Amino acid sequence: MTTAGRLPRAHLRGLPKPVRLAHEYCFFLHDETLRMLVEYEGARAHFVRHDFADAEQAQAYARLAETLHPIEAMRRLGLEAQARRVVLNQVVMAMTSDVLHHLYEGLRCLEKRKSIVALNLLRKPLIDNLLYLSWMCGDEDAFYEAFTNGGPQALQPKVLGNHRQDILAKAMAATEIAGLIDPAYVHETIFDAKNPYGLYRLFQHAVHLVTFDRLELRTEPENFNLIFKSPSDDDLYHAVYEQLPTLILFLAHVLSTLFDRMRPMDKGARTAFMVRSAQGYWLTQGGQAAEQSRSDLTKMLTANFRCGDCDTPLKMTDHNMARIILAETCRCTTCGMVSGFPFSWIF
Repeated sequence: MTTAGRLPRAHLRGLPKPVRLAHEYCFFLHDETLRMLVEYEGARAHFVRHDFADAEQAQAYARLAETLHPIEAMRRLGLEAQARRVVLNQVVMAMTSDVLHHLYEGLRCLEKRKSIVALNLLRKPLIDNLLYLSWMCGDEDAFYEAFTNGGPQALQPKVLGNHRQDILAKAMAATEIAGLIDPAYVHETIFDAKNPYGLYRLFQHAVHLVTFDRLELRTEPENFNLIFKSPSDDDLYHAVYEQLPTLILFLAHVLSTLFDRMRPMDKGARTAFMVRSAQGYWLTQGGQAAEQSRSDLTKMLTANFRCGDCDTPLKMTDHNMARIILAETCRCTTCGMVSGFPFSWIF
């Protein structure tokens, strides 16, 4: 499989060749989501502005805020909608930061063949954070009610267990990639212990030395979970990257939907992310999906772009497809010159 030129070769050297493009794609999704977070923080888009009705209301708020949390002060004045938006925005920003820290370190550990550490790091954003973010995305009212009035008990994973499929389905329907991924597949991959191809068993074995209660997770006799696994084995990498692009794609679009709700994104930037993430996903899946991606890009680009050095028309090789979508560069098939290719600018 080709690579995209997004990451330094030294970062990819430790990965099996067939999963390198999937790894670069996962980092693309991480980096684009990080860019959203940084830009929203820089623009203070998570801040909620409110013009008080009059000076008396402003003074009343100032007095209450001296002894109460600002959110509680807003509620005392009947500004429940504003208080709600503040709460939701703060949760999104904090949880996104937590997700990205874990994803980054998990992906870097995979590059270093620290696969068990990577599974520990990936488990939290994909099992815990994703469920709460999906709940916010698909049913904001229910999440807010549980978060503000239900207490920790209402947020327990075991309380949500019977509703996970519905939560993921509603979240998927709210994103721009509805129909691209089956939410049932996401649920089976992350939460179904009986799925031999899912990640739940790997996550549990990475966290716990001994698992016994569930037969499908039970530790083998005279063994501890995964500690005797050789770092040089590739089978775990193939199992992880078979699923990881799909899961991080879903997570990234749940987050982009929540950001857009906070403050609408630039339409072109949102479209560019949707197109690049979908086209990149098809590349990682191979087969007919990848060929359709090649056809789309060939029709869109090859007639209008030439090498700036030797004037050769752009040729849509596998490598250039990956470069254009994930790294916004292309390589001339004649002289080998690598040039910037502002794919997002088209949108």
